[in-house]
Amino acid sequence: MKKIRSGQSFLYRENGLNSTVFDIRMKNKIRGDYLQRALTIALQRYPYLTSKLVEKGGDFYLEECFHSMNAIKTKNFRRLGSMSTGYHLIDVTYLDKSICIAFHHALCDGRGIKPFLETLVYYYCCLCYNKQFDSSGIRLVGEALRPGERHEPVGDSLLEVNQSNLPQIVKNGYALPENAEVSENYYRYEINIDRQSFLDHMKAHEATPAILLALLVSGSIYTVHPDADKPVICSMAVDYRREIGLENTHKNCVGSFYLPYSEEIDEMSFSEQARLYRALMKEQRQPDAIRNLINAQIGLCQKLDQLPSLEAKRQALAFFNDLCIDTYVISYIGQMQFGDCEEYVESVHLYSSGVKGLRINMVCAGDYFTVDFLQSFQSESLINALLKTLDAANIEYTSSGCIQFETIKDKAFITASRQAERYYKVP
Repeated sequence: MKKIRSGQSFLYRENGLNSTVFDIRMKNKIRGDYLQRALTIALQRYPYLTSKLVEKGGDFYLEECFHSMNAIKTKNFRRLGSMSTGYHLIDVTYLDKSICIAFHHALCDGRGIKPFLETLVYYYCCLCYNKQFDSSGIRLVGEALRPGERHEPVGDSLLEVNQSNLPQIVKNGYALPENAEVSENYYRYEINIDRQSFLDHMKAHEATPAILLALLVSGSIYTVHPDADKPVICSMAVDYRREIGLENTHKNCVGSFYLPYSEEIDEMSFSEQARLYRALMKEQRQPDAIRNLINAQIGLCQKLDQLPSLEAKRQALAFFNDLCIDTYVISYIGQMQFGDCEEYVESVHLYSSGVKGLRINMVCAGDYFTVDFLQSFQSESLINALLKTLDAANIEYTSSGCIQFETIKDKAFITASRQAERYYKVP
């Protein structure tokens, strides 16, 4: 069994962790029989995804799970790590035209499971349309695992960092007053932005997709809260696989970069703002900054290693239960590689409940950059401001109304200890 390191911060949560869901919207109704066959085939390429959690002495391990994985027709998400999912940490469900892949962040991150989605869609389309599609960029059964695909990016020893090379980062941001709203519900808005329209605006201002979205959102928040006493901070989830030489690892390889937006920045032209953000991103991506970011994760692991019990570790990480990041979070997964199968994909959405505050996910697939605007509060002021900003920029889009949703918490925090008691001896 392999002890979890890079995914430790997603364990020890009170009553479990809400699953993260990729929602693939196809143009035609899903055939369950073909989806099940495609799932069985695709998993042969990704054996490390057929894992379950085992807990012993307060530590969590990943062990191969021999229960079959079944694609079920349902509108409800099932609890990862429960008997209903065969104790697996991913689950595939479908309904009408949607294929949903729920996964546990202790197993992998969004970029880590992305290749599996692409492989699954490829085999499903081949079966459904009785055609051999171009598989360029898609990982297929029979291919060897890529170098470092199963490698753990977080080691046991701290990395050497030249502290004098670290950039000055503004992390203390404006706290959204909307977060004070007490609500047990979670809300999302789906925005499908025309791909070419978004790319044209991006290229016109020498931005990147993530930087363009950050500027649009931060500027929108600033119009709603012009008297903010601190900068609006975009906490951007950033994949650092390339920087550490592990481009193929499926494990969590994500840190946060911080992009401030203030009155001074608001007065700049959009192109100047984009250049500033590119410079800030470059500073935070330099080697010492990345090593320092990884050291924070190693330090957390070392602290947990010193604690004597599961309960002690839960208490140490209890701050995650109510954590609310100022001002908001953006996560851009990138472009899905579906090859010729892309013509059958309408869009791809990414969402998860259970996180306080404002979080925005973006995926590029088919004809759209899909933005999922996720809130733990019901106010529509921020989403309305963003839509007005898109209108002003002449960026074409369609938007849904408010969707109340929940992605269910896992049960592995209960079943993991039972797995150890019944079957395993962990050193």
